[in-house]
Amino acid sequence: MTRMAATEHFWAKVCFKPKYKPQGRYHLYRELVTDRMLQILQNVCPVTNEILTEAEWLDLLWEFLEKSPPQSEILRDLPYEFSAYLKSHRHRLFKRYPFLGELIEYEAMEVKVSFAPNDRSHTPKGKVRMNPAHFLGKYCWPVHFLDKDFRQIKKIPKGEYHLLLWRDPKDDGVKFMEVNALVASLIQHLKKGPQVPKNLLQKIAKENGFAATGEFLAEGRILLADLEKKKILVP
Repeated sequence: MTRMAATEHFWAKVCFKPKYKPQGRYHLYRELVTDRMLQILQNVCPVTNEILTEAEWLDLLWEFLEKSPPQSEILRDLPYEFSAYLKSHRHRLFKRYPFLGELIEYEAMEVKVSFAPNDRSHTPKGKVRMNPAHFLGKYCWPVHFLDKDFRQIKKIPKGEYHLLLWRDPKDDGVKFMEVNALVASLIQHLKKGPQVPKNLLQKIAKENGFAATGEFLAEGRILLADLEKKKILVP
């Protein structure tokens, strides 16, 4: 093992191996690193922080650090990697809180949408365009309703939830809305770029098994107008 490899191996044990017990200043360094990571997660995820105890947070964090160490050296990316791990693994608290991965992603994405770059584009004439500062999540759990008083699995209805987050360009506030599968399908198409309204609605009708009748297209135009009013679609 080269000197560089040995150094990397040592610091990996210090930062990511809970069974390894570093001594002296290395122990202090570990505490500084893990405390900072925990602070980031707790600040970004206030609802999750109400649900979990400090011990549960640390238990999950150490599991994550040991089994799937973060790939990004940027701390603000930690919540996204952490939520991805919890969504894809049967973690230690899964039986009690199977919704944790989805909830942490939802909370983290609110911050990401809040700090998304300003929109400097313009919608081509005759087309509609999605507000680029948005996130659309598809969840099994109603994460937008969860809190410390509503976290018992037996009481939470599992299903299919499409949750849209977007930033209002007027006041920079992040808003959210639960949308149905039809609207979610429409938003997925708009992610590809500006669309001609009639063509877009015809695609949505075909995908969802509807006939693109005059009535369907008229209702679709009303929907697009409402999305534009809410600043989900932008000029």
